[in-house]
Amino acid sequence: MSGLWTPGSGEPAPDPSDPSGPGDAVAPGPAPSPEELEAVRELHQRLSATPVADVIVNHAIGIWQLALVHLGVVTPPDELGRRPVPDLVSAGLAIDALAALVDGLADRLGEGEEMLRDALQQAQMLYVEIADASET
Repeated sequence: MSGLWTPGSGEPAPDPSDPSGPGDAVAPGPAPSPEELEAVRELHQRLSATPVADVIVNHAIGIWQLALVHLGVVTPPDELGRRPVPDLVSAGLAIDALAALVDGLADRLGEGEEMLRDALQQAQMLYVEIADASET
């Protein structure tokens, strides 16, 4: 499959009654117990009740935190007081992913948009500062 799926893209929706549907793409193994099935149902019910924008914002915060880890600004120093060496390539990828979410979804993120824009700007500024410092 190439391209990004969007509503109305012409791709047919999966048929939930189709036995070869995506629900069967589970690794082989023992059948789940009734308790496990109930736990999955409860998880899916909670997830369905959570606004999608909230889930996306939560994941975006995780991407922001990942960028800060790779920039070396949130990891405590080791026992000798040394800070981790920044991984600018990985940090840049995380920052770009966050930017893609924030810019791509814009006003669809609801109340989380402003906070994510601030987080993105902070990460971008830290990246530039750290990249400039590592050049000298």
